[in-house]
Amino acid sequence: MKTPDIQCGIASTRRRTGGEAPDIGRVSRLRGGLTSSTGTRRLRRRGEGKPDANRSRVLLVWSVLLGGATLGVLGVCFSLWAKSRVFQNVVRTHPGEPVAEERVVSKFPSPSKEQALEKVKRALTNRNQDQMPALFRMGGATSAEVLEFLKSSEQRDGVVERYDWLSSMDTDGLLLEGVLVVYKNSERPVERLAFLTPDEAGEWKVDFDAFARSNRPSWQDLVTKKIDQGVVRVLVGNDSYYNGLYTEKDWVCYTIASPDTEELLRGYCKVGSAEARRMEQLFSQGQKMSRATIEIRRNSEAESKQFEITRIVAGDWVVAEPPGRHG
Repeated sequence: MKTPDIQCGIASTRRRTGGEAPDIGRVSRLRGGLTSSTGTRRLRRRGEGKPDANRSRVLLVWSVLLGGATLGVLGVCFSLWAKSRVFQNVVRTHPGEPVAEERVVSKFPSPSKEQALEKVKRALTNRNQDQMPALFRMGGATSAEVLEFLKSSEQRDGVVERYDWLSSMDTDGLLLEGVLVVYKNSERPVERLAFLTPDEAGEWKVDFDAFARSNRPSWQDLVTKKIDQGVVRVLVGNDSYYNGLYTEKDWVCYTIASPDTEELLRGYCKVGSAEARRMEQLFSQGQKMSRATIEIRRNSEAESKQFEITRIVAGDWVVAEPPGRHG
């Protein structure tokens, strides 16, 4: 943005006063001008002919303050925008373009809207630890961990306000039905995605790791540098922050955001690598942000929030084979 104050403090020291004539022959022009041909010097008032320094300083201060405020607002807006897009179709379609969903071929019939909603409600209201494997696709979690997560849901997320059926959300060769669960609390609505997928017997269950947005190790352990490698369920988007080890010539940069924290990380893939090509596929329909499950690793010589993306585990938060624990 062009700053109008840039030229305020720059003025000629030979500003010409009104009524003053240019030099003619041997007649010398004195600084401040002549009042008559007698050469009597006109006294100049203090500050005449100079820019208003105080005004310039005030304008400069306001420009800096407004610029800083603008950057702050943009940062907050980006963070809120990214989180608000987690559960919408931002990862599936380009705005304005209808996309025909291709169902994964399966011998198991998909549940109806009513059946899908009933299965999700039953799973989330269950407090019987022994029933967890029958209701959830457990992934890397134990029945005790699932029970603890459900018992703390009201304190953490709030009270369930509604369930929204999202229909087919197939990805990575998995047959998926989606239900958006919206919680209401005193601060802001919390949204979670319940993905239903069939087991070997055709029983549709809620994928727990996707619903809980499980990270192994925890996001906090990664951010605080307790552990340098892990598998995380995050939002990713194109970025352009390059420095140190990661140069624009050799790396592709991405923003890595979690809906559960304000921390933003940056991930890097080698230019031309299989990981970079897989990441490109996440944005093939013009998406700005996309859900993904990725494996990341910190280099000891990089900044604390810079990670190399070593593997794209899944193009969403449900993985075909749950990754092993790290750390």
